[in-house]
Parts: sequence; C-alpha cells; structure tokens
Amino acid sequence: MFLSPETDRRRLPVLLLTGFLGSGKTTLVNRLLADPRLADTAVAVNEFGEVPLDQHLIDHGADRTIVLANGCLCCNLAGNFEDAAMRVFTRRVAGEIPRFARLVIEPSGLADPAPIAQALLRNPVLARAFRLEAIVAAADATRIEAQCDRHPEAGRQLALADLVVMTKTDLAPPGEVARVAAVLRAVVPVAPIAASGLDVAMLPAGFLDRALPVAPQRARFSALAAPAPPLRAGTHLGATEAVSLIADRPLRWRAVEAWLREIRLTHAETLLRVKGLLDLAGAPGPVLIQGVGHVLEAPVAWQAWPDQDRRSRLVLILRGAPGGPIRRDWDRALPRLFADPA
Repeated sequence: MFLSPETDRRRLPVLLLTGFLGSGKTTLVNRLLADPRLADTAVAVNEFGEVPLDQHLIDHGADRTIVLANGCLCCNLAGNFEDAAMRVFTRRVAGEIPRFARLVIEPSGLADPAPIAQALLRNPVLARAFRLEAIVAAADATRIEAQCDRHPEAGRQLALADLVVMTKTDLAPPGEVARVAAVLRAVVPVAPIAASGLDVAMLPAGFLDRALPVAPQRARFSALAAPAPPLRAGTHLGATEAVSLIADRPLRWRAVEAWLREIRLTHAETLLRVKGLLDLAGAPGPVLIQGVGHVLEAPVAWQAWPDQDRRSRLVLILRGAPGGPIRRDWDRALPRLFADPA
C-alpha cells in the first residue's frame, strides 16, 4: 500500500526546473553543475529546449546523450516523455551511459510542467525508477509580470513550484526586485522565493544524496515544516490560495484516501498541488503524500517524524478558486477520518 523508506531511497531523485522562455533556466543548471556535489547528475532537455547545456547542438530526431567534462550528462528526451525517460533509465541500467545519481529535467519555456510531473507520479514503471523531489521555477525579475499577463503558462509554472528563483535581478532597477518578489507572492503563497540565485544548499537533502535517511529537509519544499496560515492573494498575475488543513489525532488511511479522491474529482480544474504528512493509526512515523493536479504519488511511509509535531498536515494549492469549501468539507469529514472516534 505504501512505499517503504528503502524503496523510496532506491528511486532516482528528480528536480523539475521550469520557467518561461528566456527566464534563465539553463544558466541556473550550469551553475548547479559547477558544484562537485552534483558531478553525477543527468540533465534532460526536451526537444524544444532553447540552449543545450554544453553549447553543442542536440539531435532532435532521437535520444542523444553527451558526457560533459565534469562527469554530468546532457540528454535530449525526444518523443513521448514517459517512453523517453524510461529509455534513458534503461540505458543507465545497461551501462550504456554512466550511472547518474539524480536527474534534472529542463522542459521548454512554453511547457506546462504538470504533465511531466504527473507522468513521474502516475506511471507505475517511472514511479518505481524516479521520485519527484521538487519543482523549481525560474522567474525573470525584469519580465515575469508581463509574461504572466500575456501567457497563462508562465503563471501556472510559478504556481506549481516548490521554490521560485528570481533571475536577472542585476538588471532590475533599485527596489524593483523586492517589489516583484512581493507581487509573486500572490502566485506562490507558500513556496520560498529566492532573489539571490539558486545554490546547491537550497536543494532538498534527498536530491543531493538519496541514501540519506529521511530528514526534516525533505519537508522544506512541501510547505509542511510549519503549516501555512490561510492565505489568499491576487493581482493581475492571477490568484492562488494555499489551504492548510490540520488533524491532531491519528487518522484512518482508507477514509483519508476516499476524501482526497473526492476532493481531486470535485476540484480537478483548480487544484494544483497536494502535499501532506499524515499521522496514520499504527504507523511509527508519518506518511508522505504529494500530488500534482488530480494525480497522487504512491504514499511513502517514513520510519520517524522529522520533528516533535506529530499532527497530520495537508496543504492544497488552488488557482482561480476559493479554498473555503475545502476547509469546510475537511471540518465536516474529520469525525469519520479519525481512527479513534471521540
């Protein structure tokens, strides 16, 4: 029913790096790969990627892997993403390419990252080979507002992110970076917004070393270290709401699973992310759940809680819809979700 911590650690961690055209994704990746701790990283660029990482042309007709000087790989995922990702993984297992320890996926600047994330979560073969560690979005500080005005996909990329990294801040007038960061908060009410670039230390611990035991760092991108207060913000960039739900007694998994299924069906058009640490009856540690849209990853059972707070915590991120109905539904459902009815 749940993935064990051992199975979870055997999966290759994936960082999905999104961002609109010209946002500086490739520059961020190059800076990351310069760090020796990421020397065994594969970077997958889809067939619409703007700039290949090593400045060589990528053959768009078939998968091609280039070994970079620092030991990293640059791969072009041609064709259907799910098939292409499995081809790269199979070549790794067969020894045809170096056995990379982690994967960075850089989609096109016009791409909606949700289908890629959902493929990693729902495809049973991919889900056993890879785990989605985090979605990071690059945002050009000088253009992001205009891009979101004209292109809905730019706002969606931001809203889906676990971390937003502002780029080209050196080109912005004094005070503009702080103003744009405040505006972006309307689109990303929970995720951190970094205005000073992307550093390896900002990445989840599980992305750097998948053999590490579960640590609080795994939760830093899931907005669960401290439950977010109810927040709704809206500007011309759109409106995003983070709905934070708490339960202070152990829950029954089957009941929670049924509730989540109903919520995903009812709010399929507006639900962007689901993240949670659940205190389930009989489990020694929490169960981690995450989803993109209506697709949930197989839950992962942790062996121990990352901190002293053992309450169940769920964060649902909605775009273009109020979260009040979900909060009310949660409050009504709680009596039947508890494992030990009062």
